[in-house]
Amino acid sequence: MRQLAKRLAFIFVIVSTLAVTILPAAAAPVMPGALPVVDQAAYWELVQRSRSVAIGLKDLSEQEIKDGLAALAVEWESLTRVQGADGGLIPVDNGYLIENLRAVPPELSKVIEILDALLYAHDENPGEVFSAADLDPLRAILAREEFAWPESRPNPITEWVQKLLDRFTQWLNSIWGGLDLPVSFLPLIASILLVFLLFFISRTIFADFVREARLAANRNGGDEPLTAESAFERAQSLSRGGDYRSAVRYLYLSSLLALDERGLLRYDRSMTNREYLRSVAESPELSEPLEEVIEVFDDVWYGYHPLEEESFRHYSDRVRELKERKG
Repeated sequence: MRQLAKRLAFIFVIVSTLAVTILPAAAAPVMPGALPVVDQAAYWELVQRSRSVAIGLKDLSEQEIKDGLAALAVEWESLTRVQGADGGLIPVDNGYLIENLRAVPPELSKVIEILDALLYAHDENPGEVFSAADLDPLRAILAREEFAWPESRPNPITEWVQKLLDRFTQWLNSIWGGLDLPVSFLPLIASILLVFLLFFISRTIFADFVREARLAANRNGGDEPLTAESAFERAQSLSRGGDYRSAVRYLYLSSLLALDERGLLRYDRSMTNREYLRSVAESPELSEPLEEVIEVFDDVWYGYHPLEEESFRHYSDRVRELKERKG
């Protein structure tokens, strides 16, 4: 504990000394009722006198020590600014010393250690160590070209995202203005829109998972791969049971598998419908009917549009015609 007190006292000494002798004189304006300002000589005289008073209290009672230290604390509390050598006023923080002067029970030995440390620092560094002029070489070095940091260029991706956010905010503001809602409703509206967006995305992903699961589950003979003919027969069987949605899907698969078996396109479960159409874009006799088959499939399978028996028969005929066409 004694070593810790010495270290804290030494830190306090260094800070106080720098405040008195080094820092530029830029004191705060004088407030009404402020106490007189002392010069550096008066400051160090107060330090010496406080030490003498503290030593003289050693043989007195605890109450007398407490009263004596309290009187010193009043003096140090009045000392908030010191006049520097150049005439400027410098604020001084004596909080650490005052805290120990008012400690309960009184810690006379610690107070003496702090004052001794102050006097030691003053004896070791009686004059100015540095001045404001000493910073001029540093300013000249930092002004060189190698230390001039270029301004960061704007990130185009960040700007694009910010523009989207600004447009989204403007759109919400236009809705808010038309509905005459308070500004506090703006985050709520944005949250609702986000929920709907997440619901739409999750629904699409879930539909893809269901499609893949059904594709893996529906095989001829369990392990036999699906062919164009088996897919067509499966579609007819499902249509007789009234499941036109699943039947449309198998007709769609039957079309792709038939073109793959004839070498007109490559069936790949990872490819999208747009990629299938691009692969046969140079053959209009294939791309046009295939586009119609894909559009109906998308509307029924992903859009959940209902399909009647007559519409299904027409779709089945179109698939049969596509399977018979030559590329």
